[in-house]
Amino acid sequence: MKTLKLTILALLLSISFLKAQNNTRITSYYDINDKKSYYIAWDIKTGKSIQYYWNGTDHKWASFEINIPAQPVPGALGNIMFDVYYDHKDGAAYYIAWDTKTGKSVQYYWNGTDHKWNAFEINLPASPLPGNTGEVMIKSYYATEDGKAYYIVYDTNGGKSIQYYWNGTDHKWNAFEINLPEKPLIK
Repeated sequence: MKTLKLTILALLLSISFLKAQNNTRITSYYDINDKKSYYIAWDIKTGKSIQYYWNGTDHKWASFEINIPAQPVPGALGNIMFDVYYDHKDGAAYYIAWDTKTGKSVQYYWNGTDHKWNAFEINLPASPLPGNTGEVMIKSYYATEDGKAYYIVYDTNGGKSIQYYWNGTDHKWNAFEINLPEKPLIK
């Protein structure tokens, strides 16, 4: 009986350990001015993140002392995800963190004056993909040609998506009227 209990305990601990290992995600960007790659690693359950850069002097990866807030999407109900785009015009990286259940997101930028990551006051709509049935995912990109950032928000269950662009006149994120087909893998 004692052996059975120990076996069950060992099994539960290994499952917990393996499950915890599946919570880590990493994304990156390349800064053309610094000629360096930057990485952010985070825990999808908590949103806690650490950023890394290559330290050429010490020949190793080093972490920043100042990172994005430990709870990047207050009130999140699902997993936390990040994406980043590098704005070649501004010479800056912009992160977006979001809740995979609701799509609620917060964008972050580096404030060089205060030496910290600040959240933008204007973000994508609180529910950027109405009627989603799967997890909400967001991919950001920067178009060098027009100097603008874009986001595509999509549902992992089927692929329904909405693309957003920054409307500088109205100072808000607007959805494109024409988007990908609601089920992009079905012709």
